[in-house]
Amino acid sequence: MVPSPYLIPLPARSEAFAEAARETLPVVGRSRAMEEMLCLVESLAGTDTTVLVTGESGAGKELVARLIHTTGHRPGTFLAHNCAAIAEGTLESDLFGHAAGSFTGAVGARRGLFEEASGGTAFLDEIGEIGPKLQAQLLRVLQEGEIRRVGESRPRRVDVRIVAATNRNLAAEVREGRFREDLFYRLNVVQVRVPSLRERRTDIPLFVQHFLGESVRRGESLAQAFRPEAVERLLVYSWPGNVRQLRNEILRAAILTRGRRPIGPDDFSEDLNGPVPTRPDSGSFREQVDHAQRAIVLGSLERHSWNKTRTARSLGVTRQGLIKMIHRLGLPLAAPEG
Repeated sequence: MVPSPYLIPLPARSEAFAEAARETLPVVGRSRAMEEMLCLVESLAGTDTTVLVTGESGAGKELVARLIHTTGHRPGTFLAHNCAAIAEGTLESDLFGHAAGSFTGAVGARRGLFEEASGGTAFLDEIGEIGPKLQAQLLRVLQEGEIRRVGESRPRRVDVRIVAATNRNLAAEVREGRFREDLFYRLNVVQVRVPSLRERRTDIPLFVQHFLGESVRRGESLAQAFRPEAVERLLVYSWPGNVRQLRNEILRAAILTRGRRPIGPDDFSEDLNGPVPTRPDSGSFREQVDHAQRAIVLGSLERHSWNKTRTARSLGVTRQGLIKMIHRLGLPLAAPEG
């Protein structure tokens, strides 16, 4: 199996929150980025604050939204809806409900998401995709706690906490006139940013073990070890698809090997088997610099058999400086072994 690399100490947490996190998230990582996010989520426990969850596609925004609900005090249910998956007319009916005969096919009256989730939490994924009409209606829910079913004139009261998510930059959408400023500020009371997998590389071995465990539950035979070069490939890859992409890669490799041999780089898809780039194709300047530094430091550690004193000397830094760099870049302190 893949050994866990250096993990920062967990801060003190309430046992209730720790248990909820273990039950809700596939992996409760100990990377610094994940720790900062979990501390923020724990501070929201027991509040009804509207929350905007941001982050890249595949990073796990819905799971974080579920954790926010689970650690809250609302007794109602958690209901999720993807606002980008269907047409706006259908989305309006899904969210607000409709009266019988209000449109073709509306044979009977129907309660919408906000009524169904009243007393609980409504999670609206891809909130940046909704049009101006729905933006105005959602603003009324947040301001007045009222909805109107399609085809009805009388308002209905709802008591629902809204957690919204997006991988768009909503502030930029506001500047471009595509998203209402007043709605943005209503949604963005507290923003929880889910870190990308690039920012939590020290959690990758934990995810690998979890996804291999999924294969066991599905009846697949497993490779009992990863070759060191396979671990290195996982640690330096840029992961544009985040945790979702990592899961697919691990399950694919487990199926291909079926326990006959350790998993190697050739068992990964073409995306991972190509040359490791010296920098990601996209991302901020800081991300590209970190990616280049990660490749340099990892290569030097390999050349010097993970001897930190010789590695530090070759890079022109002190040993302590090298260790700080390893921690910041999310690299393991010791050589990954099969």
